[in-house]
Parts: sequence; structure tokens; C-alpha cells
Amino acid sequence: MGFLDFFSSKKDDEQKKEPIKVKVDFSNFELISEYIYTKSGIIDLDKRALVSTRLKQFAQELNIFTTSDFLTKMQKDIKFYQDVINIVTVNETYFFREYHELEWLVEYIKSTNENIKILSLPSSSGEETYSILIMLDMAGVDISRIEISGYDINSEAVDDARNAYYNSHSLHKIDENIKNKYFTKQSDDLYQISSNFRNIAKFAQKNIFELNDENSKYDIVLSRNMFIYFNNEKRAQALDVIVNLLKNGGIYIKGHADNIEQHLKLKNIEFGIYKKEF
Repeated sequence: MGFLDFFSSKKDDEQKKEPIKVKVDFSNFELISEYIYTKSGIIDLDKRALVSTRLKQFAQELNIFTTSDFLTKMQKDIKFYQDVINIVTVNETYFFREYHELEWLVEYIKSTNENIKILSLPSSSGEETYSILIMLDMAGVDISRIEISGYDINSEAVDDARNAYYNSHSLHKIDENIKNKYFTKQSDDLYQISSNFRNIAKFAQKNIFELNDENSKYDIVLSRNMFIYFNNEKRAQALDVIVNLLKNGGIYIKGHADNIEQHLKLKNIEFGIYKKEF
């Protein structure tokens, strides 16, 4: 082999070693979107470019390059499906959000001395659940008579709610006195809520469409800004589940952005607030 031949051969070997870049083919992404809709009720994922991009990146990391392989993996692997749900459900919330309804709730609870059972659905990373406990405590309510739970389809959000660490964005509606009383500063921009509240609030990863057989009945169910992800069919199904979760005479509080149909067992008593009739 000549001198030039040696370098030519070496160059060919280096080119052969370069990794072959394979693109993810999501040209029929609507199949993935339809499967997620069937399982979770979330609509129009195929129309959200950012979601598609995130899922393509996730697929490539796992050496999945076709829609059919991605779909099969979701159908067979529960953990993979949960990872996908965590990617497509972006949680954007903060303490004391939609404050008027929370004020109404506090006054409603103050009007009774009974034990109260509350469900936040979806609970995201726990800001709403802990906001309720803070406001009840500030109003002089004995929070030992409060049982409060939060359900969310996103398992990472549930973990965040249990750990209860929050940054300045989540706390931007809270003044310094409240922050100092109910949170412990962990770093320049990280606070953890009181362990007392963390011990009261219970969180679980659950899908609303799998709650039909739940035996627990609640005095109050908050489901704020969840219905924006559903079409009319899924909204009706979700509302039936919520009505079933409520005790007779129980209270349902929806989000400002949610559109819901009239329900035979729900009476509107205040803006965004309904009572379950017998």
C-alpha cells in the first residue's frame, strides 16, 4: 500500500464509523394522538407542533423511529405510556390562582363545623391544594377537620406536589409574611411548604376516566381548567364522574376557562360554583 493509499483508506474507515442519523417518521402522528385521546380524553395533540417535537425527541432517545413502533410501545409498556403523558401534559399553575372561588370555598367551610373532604382534580404540582390549606388556616379554620386529596394524570406533577418545593413563579401572588409563615426557604429561589400541610395533603396519580368505581365521596371537588383539554363527549363523561364523586349536596368548582354542559344533578349557585342536588 502506498503512502497516499494509506491515508485514503484511513479516511474511508473514519467515514464508515460516523453514526447514521435516522429521522423519526411521525407522518401519521394522528394515530398516537387518537390513542392518547381514547385513554386520557386529551384532544388535538396532532395539532400541537411543540408536543409532536417533544415526542419525536423522546422517541429518538429510545431508538424508536416510526409511529407504529411508538404506538406499540405505548400499548404494551405502562411506564412508557406514563412517560408520554408526562410529556404532553404541561402543568402551569401558581398559588392563589382564581382567588375569588377559593375565598368562597373558605367561607363555605367556615359556615360548618363538620369534617370536610376535598378533592382537587387535576392537582398539578399541588399549588391549589396547599393554597386551600393556607387560606383555611389564615381564616382560623381548624385544618385537622379537613381531609384534602389531589389527583393528577401526570406522575411527575404528583411527585412535585408531595415534595412541595416551589419557586418565585409559583409564589408570585403570595406576600412575604405569608411566605415566611408557611414556607421554609431552601435556596435563593426555592421554598418548601410547611411539613404540617405536607402531612395533611394526599396526592395520587390517577386518570379521571378511571374513577367511576371509586367509593370515596367528597364534600367539595375542584376541577379547574381541565375541561379545556376535552371535546364535548369527554367533557360530559368527566362531569358524570365528578357528580358521582360528590356527596349529595356537595360542591363542584370549575375553572374560568372551562366550558361545561348543564347537568341534571348540578345547580349553579355562584359563578363557576355548583351544588349537587338530591
